[in-house]
Amino acid sequence: MIRDPLTPSTANGTTAAPFDATPGPDPFDVGRLRLPADDDADLGVRELLVTVPYRKPSKETFFRVHPDPAYRCVGGLIELKDDDAESYWVDRSLWPHLADEPTFGRRHVFTCASRQGLVFLWGCRLPGPDGKSPDWVSIPLEAAKAAESKWVKLFWDQAQRRHRIKVSAHLTDEPAWPELPLPELLRLAFRDRVVTTLDHPILQRLRGER
Repeated sequence: MIRDPLTPSTANGTTAAPFDATPGPDPFDVGRLRLPADDDADLGVRELLVTVPYRKPSKETFFRVHPDPAYRCVGGLIELKDDDAESYWVDRSLWPHLADEPTFGRRHVFTCASRQGLVFLWGCRLPGPDGKSPDWVSIPLEAAKAAESKWVKLFWDQAQRRHRIKVSAHLTDEPAWPELPLPELLRLAFRDRVVTTLDHPILQRLRGER
């Protein structure tokens, strides 16, 4: 049998597999090295939660509220509106002493997650002692309830002078909730902004003593 000179053969005369001249992937192609955001999970990597903001949901994004009651509570907070715009967690024993302090109030604190994966705590105002709730109190609480099972957006409508709620009809995925319990999330959110005594510097400042 006459062998085709272009067909490769082995030393014992058998025909070898044809040589594939197609170049393989470039091992130095940096585009192949960039991992998608969810590849961290495939590598057994998870983000360590080191900060948790206390804030309102952004009017620009949809968010969810943790449906587990263990991830919400009623807390007492001092919320400042000046240049630093900081919030302070107030120990339960001090609440009666701050009843006349205008920056202090009870808040229903919810654990939330944004579409961008930001975990944050949101404090909603509660109805007054008479049980009445103006729209600016009741609508955020309604948004929190809806956000337990749906992605919602809460925003202020200047023309109507009230909050409005939008619910996404397309977003069905669940957020990645933190493994830390609520007390640890609160600790991360407030760190050095915890008021446990009446001589705390922020209370002295509010009383005009410093």
